[in-house]
Amino acid sequence: MIRRFGDQRDWFFEHRMGMFVHWGLYSIPAWHEQVLWRRGCRRSEYEALQHRFNPNGYDPDRWLDLMEMCGMDFLVFTAKHHDGFCMYDTRYTDYNVMNTPYGKDVLAMLANACARRNIKLGIYYSLPDWHHPNYPNLGRHHELWGPGIGDEPDEERVPSRHR
Repeated sequence: MIRRFGDQRDWFFEHRMGMFVHWGLYSIPAWHEQVLWRRGCRRSEYEALQHRFNPNGYDPDRWLDLMEMCGMDFLVFTAKHHDGFCMYDTRYTDYNVMNTPYGKDVLAMLANACARRNIKLGIYYSLPDWHHPNYPNLGRHHELWGPGIGDEPDEERVPSRHR
């Protein structure tokens, strides 16, 4: 069934074959972010991965070639996952790809390649941010293990930019 909103078709229901790229610091130990709790990776070890992130072979056009060769016509990219590491240039936090040995905005590179080739790009952006000092890391699964330096979790505090 194709759902309609007004007189436009819901694009996603028509184009169900796409590529989801789940990529970030967790790629270095060849896991996803669950390396934190499934392998007991300490927070300090995980955060130090920022200083090793250097995907010199990154070529978004190669990804798009592969995607199209497989019959896919859209791509979704993880811009920020729960670990809080941003795969794009941002002034919000230093915990981003610009402060790695690679030092390039991989999301901008991908967005430019998609635009050149007229490929739809979706952005996966996680609102929970384990790296943010107000996030209440309690060592639960899917969290950084224990509080970090400067963490001040306070459920009543709202960041000033949201007031």
